[in-house]
Amino acid sequence: MTVLKDTKAYELLVRSYVSLSLVYTNQDNLQTAMEIDETAYRIVRKHRIRGQARAKVLNSLAANYTMLGDIQKSICLLKECLSLIEESPEEDLIGRAKITLNLAAYYEDNKEPEKSRDTLMTMAPWIDQVGFRALQCDYYLRLASVSYMMEDEKPGNAYADTALDLLPKDCCPMPVYDDLKDLLRYLLVRKDKARAGRVFKAMSGFEKNENSTIQQIYICRIRADYYRVFGEPEQAVACYDKLMGLLDRQKEETQEIQRKQVKRLKEADSEIRKLNREIQKNEEMVSLEPMTKLLNRLGLLRVSSEFIDDASKTTGKVGAIFVDIDFFKECNDTYGHSRGDEIIREVADACRKEETKNVRFSRYGGDEFFGITRGLTDEKVCNIARRIAKTIRDANLPHVNNPNGGRITLSIGVVNMTINDRTNTILDIANNADKALYYAKSAGKDVIFQQVIGDPKAGDGGVTYVKIPF
Repeated sequence: MTVLKDTKAYELLVRSYVSLSLVYTNQDNLQTAMEIDETAYRIVRKHRIRGQARAKVLNSLAANYTMLGDIQKSICLLKECLSLIEESPEEDLIGRAKITLNLAAYYEDNKEPEKSRDTLMTMAPWIDQVGFRALQCDYYLRLASVSYMMEDEKPGNAYADTALDLLPKDCCPMPVYDDLKDLLRYLLVRKDKARAGRVFKAMSGFEKNENSTIQQIYICRIRADYYRVFGEPEQAVACYDKLMGLLDRQKEETQEIQRKQVKRLKEADSEIRKLNREIQKNEEMVSLEPMTKLLNRLGLLRVSSEFIDDASKTTGKVGAIFVDIDFFKECNDTYGHSRGDEIIREVADACRKEETKNVRFSRYGGDEFFGITRGLTDEKVCNIARRIAKTIRDANLPHVNNPNGGRITLSIGVVNMTINDRTNTILDIANNADKALYYAKSAGKDVIFQQVIGDPKAGDGGVTYVKIPF
């Protein structure tokens, strides 16, 4: 879930939520399981996910609502679930059978045996095609219970016999235990020792092969009920004593699972944080221009997209600082490209000193540098430009062909803009900063100009260009 939450793999994320919900359900933490299922359901609705992923969420939600006592809600969810499965291009008989059986069980729990039977009968044409013996057994167990509930003994007996003939030989899935327990309850009420004996015999067989504590608990409960009803109290008491021990063991196992789960979650969280740091580091490396270690064009696009997105949500401003080295071609012609590279690194260092989480610089190309800011006032953006220009002036890097003092100087264009429908991309912002840079160059260079957006009714659409002293 942690890995997937920032991706678009929504179906995988939903399946992860459902799996985690099942873990909490098995630990009797229904409230947490419900919260997780509700989160998964919000995802499938938001992204309009249908098919198996949505069906799994609905089925899991329905199960938790049932355990919390809201059976009517469970029925509504499973009806939607069935409609999703039926519209699937590939017919999933096993999935369809499981959900139909659950729906029938909810109708039975809601004291609506006729609806339960009608739901089960919709499976009659295809249940024998499922090819999964335990599901077929479960189907007939449920039909038998519903028939007995409706006092319809003859078909109930027939369904019970069919179900018992289909019982797996060595081990038994958990849902079958549930329905066997329900069937046994009806058989014990009717004092049907022959059929109840078949259930008891099956439990004795399963007991040798089932190692899990929860399955042993189911087996022990069924055997205890059998002994109690058919007059063997000593054996019943022995089963109940064993049952108490199994419940204590289950509690200890659950606590141990929870301890291991917490440990694994902490380890996983630590590993994910480590991976995220490595990913971030790798992204930064890929996003950097080799010579200056400032952002390259790709890095600038990534950072500017983040800044603009933040500003559009908070009504903050996004600023741009366009830096150009004055008479750089003449510098290369006079001192050579090696010296030109040194000067580029000097300017890059001056820009990098200004970087914070809200200020990033890139090498835009050649002798041009581009800085982007977020959430700063106009004055603060201009001050960054002032400090960069002053740092290069104070470095007193010789350039005999620069009429502005015979040293390296910079021309800088500055803008600080509110993001709106007309200005919402890095190109919009860069174009405005470039216009301010044009004014700086036209004014003789070695100067900073700021584009100021005022009253749109004023001349030039309310845009003026102001020289910034430094």
